[in-house]
Amino acid sequence: MKWFPKTHCILILSCLMLVSGGCSGEPASATSDPAKPIITGKFTPPEGKTLMIIGQDSETIADYQRAVPQDNLEGVTLYTMLKSPDPKQTLHGVFSTGNWNSGDVNFGDTLQAAPDAVLAIGLAFDDCNDEDHSANIAAGHYDKSLQTLVNYLQSIAPRKVLLRAGYEFDGMWNCYEPETYKAAFRHIAQAMKAADNVAMVWQSAAWPAPQFAGDRTHLYDHNDPQHIAKWYPGDDVVDWISISSFYRDDSRFNFELTIHPVEAQQLYVDFARAKQIPLMISEAAPQSYRTEKQTQSFIALNTQTPLPAEQIWQDWYQRFFDFIYDNRDVIRAVAYINTHWESQSRWYCAPDTSPPDPQCPEGNWGDSRVQGHPFIKAQWLEQVNNDALWIQTGAY
Repeated sequence: MKWFPKTHCILILSCLMLVSGGCSGEPASATSDPAKPIITGKFTPPEGKTLMIIGQDSETIADYQRAVPQDNLEGVTLYTMLKSPDPKQTLHGVFSTGNWNSGDVNFGDTLQAAPDAVLAIGLAFDDCNDEDHSANIAAGHYDKSLQTLVNYLQSIAPRKVLLRAGYEFDGMWNCYEPETYKAAFRHIAQAMKAADNVAMVWQSAAWPAPQFAGDRTHLYDHNDPQHIAKWYPGDDVVDWISISSFYRDDSRFNFELTIHPVEAQQLYVDFARAKQIPLMISEAAPQSYRTEKQTQSFIALNTQTPLPAEQIWQDWYQRFFDFIYDNRDVIRAVAYINTHWESQSRWYCAPDTSPPDPQCPEGNWGDSRVQGHPFIKAQWLEQVNNDALWIQTGAY
């Protein structure tokens, strides 16, 4: 998620990430398709199994644990940043509570409440606001802060950590340049080699409307055959490939797309399969739907219309799980954001408003809590508690 304020609000209006499903079919058996390559890599779950992770702030995760006790919590997602040479000025949320108007983040509290959970971390060092954090990281200027993070992650071993360094690298709202971004990722990866419990995750936003970046559009255009190669840091430092997945089709957009969300997402699935590297859906939620109020809208215009919970499930959740199962040879971890977005001021979008209106600064996110409606919760539990398909506590 975009956790840290940016000055380019007009771009952020659409910066809500994506990746889509749209694949059909029933859940496959536990045996992978023999025609597909065996996926190997650091912390890859057993063949035929996928890890479910819940995020993305400590309050949201605690709410899920209270409201959905029928699901063992196998993984959690939290966020922090690497943006200063002084550890006391960065790494917010790790050693004390951090909050970006989007729920408290407190690593200690969440990990204590989920002692068996894998930890997925979104590590931000976005280069907006005239700050070149990527170059500073690559040059070693932030090494004291980086080493502090390495030491912390070593201290929580043997808990597994999936570190998404510079997550959503090709999201225009992060303002990265390919060469400095890759250099920063590599520098972090080299430092993390000292922490055996950490795997490096390379995450694309797979955003389908790069034209909002203006003269930087070419950096974020998935129609460019060289797009992935332009941003890829290298096989020696990437343990997992990753995407954001918020859209199942193109119906939530009230503006032009340059690529269908399904096509953008599939680029990375195919790339991961070719590399025989596991893929993680690192951020996913039915953006602009409301599970409790049973409504839907556009992501950049909050005009809610009624939609029964059964239809919300079919339109988003079923397509989401179909996509996972259709690609289950390579999709080996999924992080779902189970939050009441519009209750957090950062994500609030007033009725009939659009970004960059101050009353809708980040677009329309809605309410993605599976416990928001009994039907959706029941369907969710039927999926994630399937032992044949999903990792259960103690099995990873």
